[in-house]
Amino acid sequence: AVLEVKKAGDAVKAAKTKLFPQFNVGAYESYHLTNEAFTFKKGAFGDFPIIGPIPAENTKITTTPDFTTFLNATIAQPITQLYEITLYIRQRQVEQSLYGQDLRSKQQEVAEYVKKEYYNILKSESSLAAEKEKIVFLRELLVLVNRYVSVGRALESESLEVKARLGRAEYEEFKARNEMATEKEKLNKLLGRDISTPFTVTPVSGAQPMTINPKEAGDIAIEQRPEVNAAKLGIKYAENEVDLKKSQYIPQVGVELQYTANLDVELLPQNTSTVALFAKWEFFDWGRRQDEIAEKKKAVLQAQNRLDESKSDVLIDVNSKIRKLEEAAALIDVAEMEQAAAEERLRVTMNKYKVESAILQEVLEAESSLDEKNKDYQQAVLEYWNSRAELEKAMGEE
Repeated sequence: AVLEVKKAGDAVKAAKTKLFPQFNVGAYESYHLTNEAFTFKKGAFGDFPIIGPIPAENTKITTTPDFTTFLNATIAQPITQLYEITLYIRQRQVEQSLYGQDLRSKQQEVAEYVKKEYYNILKSESSLAAEKEKIVFLRELLVLVNRYVSVGRALESESLEVKARLGRAEYEEFKARNEMATEKEKLNKLLGRDISTPFTVTPVSGAQPMTINPKEAGDIAIEQRPEVNAAKLGIKYAENEVDLKKSQYIPQVGVELQYTANLDVELLPQNTSTVALFAKWEFFDWGRRQDEIAEKKKAVLQAQNRLDESKSDVLIDVNSKIRKLEEAAALIDVAEMEQAAAEERLRVTMNKYKVESAILQEVLEAESSLDEKNKDYQQAVLEYWNSRAELEKAMGEE
């Protein structure tokens, strides 16, 4: 996208050169396949009293086939065409601005991808921390169950079940480490650096307070979104197309300086220089230009419709993202309460098990419930920050 903007800038510079005189040099080398003859009638160059007519009689000069060389150089300066050229330059500048909006869109996409990848890493770290806590708990529980087995208060099968859950937790921890390593490689790639570059991420809070006025957010989005700006530029482009078609009614007038050198034909002057004022005008075209202008005016209306539609789409997108963010923030509060309730349930059930007021299955069910609520909370936090990244992009923030 950056290269497209630079290419468009080069096109603008190239278009501006058409405002200046055009220099052309040409060479014409030919070989005559036939004999040419030049006939000069008697007295063609005058009849003088003492000398008489020149030539004195009809004279015919013939040539033999040979090479002939002509050199030609011209300098032409357009005059009335300068208005049309200026419009053409304006079109190229609008195109460059359109590519600039495409670049902004790409930049915003990359920024959104980076944020989401960053939050995925945070989720992986949170999952890894939760698995570590789970492993610590299961190891302590295994020690307690084994003690109960040794004194006949628990069955060997209960010890095996706890060991199996511990093995699963250790596997999940291993899996979480691998996932986090992959996420870090992806983020390094998005940042344009070696994928093995080590780094750490700074944790973010569950949900940061945001006061969002949908009307203000919509106004900001309409002002900043690349597609809206591109639609506005599309109207300018279409209007310039109308002016370009109208400019074809103007006669083409210019000045040309020409120099010609003849190197081989003796009968012709060796050097000639001329200055000319040239004009060209297509005064009748069977209504072609009028129809073309009508076509371009309809394109202006289409561009205006696209702008209106783009604004509506942007407002719908922003309002949708605001609602999604509000839902994600509300879900975090619910997930936090469910997580706290699951933690307390596990604590109470574990204490009951220690004093033989609860069975092991109740402890394991409480631990599974906490594990599920931890994952729900992590997913809720990730959803919140992803929704926030999407809203920032929807508002056209860089």
